[in-house]
Amino acid sequence: MMMHMADDDLPAGLVDPDAPDAEAQREIAAFLFSRGVPIEQLREAHTSDAMSGLVAGAVLWPDLTRLDVGELAARSGLSEDLTRRARRMLGFVDPGADALCRSREVEMLQAFAAGAALFGEERTLQMSRVLGMSAAAIAEAANSLFTGAVGAPLRAAGVTDAEFALTARDAMLAFENVCAAVDVMLRLHFERAAARLGGDLTVDELTYAIAFVDVVGSTAMAGELRGSEVAVALRDFDRIAAEAAARHDVRLVKLIGDGAMLAARDVGDLARAVGEIVEAVGEHPVLPAAKAGVSFGAVAAHDGDYFGQVVNLAARASSAAAPSEILLDAEAAAGLGSRAEPAGTYELKGFGAPVGLYRLTGGSSG
Repeated sequence: MMMHMADDDLPAGLVDPDAPDAEAQREIAAFLFSRGVPIEQLREAHTSDAMSGLVAGAVLWPDLTRLDVGELAARSGLSEDLTRRARRMLGFVDPGADALCRSREVEMLQAFAAGAALFGEERTLQMSRVLGMSAAAIAEAANSLFTGAVGAPLRAAGVTDAEFALTARDAMLAFENVCAAVDVMLRLHFERAAARLGGDLTVDELTYAIAFVDVVGSTAMAGELRGSEVAVALRDFDRIAAEAAARHDVRLVKLIGDGAMLAARDVGDLARAVGEIVEAVGEHPVLPAAKAGVSFGAVAAHDGDYFGQVVNLAARASSAAAPSEILLDAEAAAGLGSRAEPAGTYELKGFGAPVGLYRLTGGSSG
């Protein structure tokens, strides 16, 4: 996006015509000016080499109007107290009496009001917390992606603030596509979640197969390699887990540093995905090995996560497994037939009596 604008067309004090980066100064000043950034703010940023700091706001918020919580509540149809509670659950600092809220928050809170009318305030507040945490993770990941892949190398190369701002502008404009992509992904994942539930209306307790997969020797690996090498290797693990889950119609519930939690309604699908992950990690040039535990039974479902003794058993079985081994509880083994063989009894933390476990055989293809 080139915005060729003569210096005479811009307010004074935004471009140094004798500077080597005058063209970059002109382009970023024209962009910010066209987005409605106040002139005095532009001049101050130009003087202090801080034009790049204005880019995100200029892209994210075409409407610069700010509201206080009272105005936000009135426009969204909520009480002021509920507006503050909803914003906190979504992860935003309470602005007190100051007019710091973005005008588009009205749309967000109108959606909250519609949800509260249908599901009740407390359940909608709980859902708001899930949405806020997910959005915060996406935003953090997007910022880290830009900083690591583009921002830090540019700064190290000594680019000027205006040159950096141009790249930041292009990255922020690309981020607008992420917002559209998230909309599509939510719709697709909604379909998959409905399919997993299969019409089951008892949503607080569901029958699921649960697995934990852990990278073996990650602490030692961290001591032997540079931090960047460890990060790359663990990103490979994340990719391996995500791809295997998708191939076998299994849900990747969460990534936990050097481990992953997966879930499925069908224990056979889950076993195939877990076997594939363990096998792929074993062939990785840096990751030492992986091991896993799988269980099957009733779990407590809460905000997209799963809890209870069945979940605990899968986690403990993974801890007890040897490198490249997948241990199963009796219920999971029963669902896998000849693919499971007795592995013995194990003393597992949190379980009062020894637990009989089984070993998955046949790799990822069985």
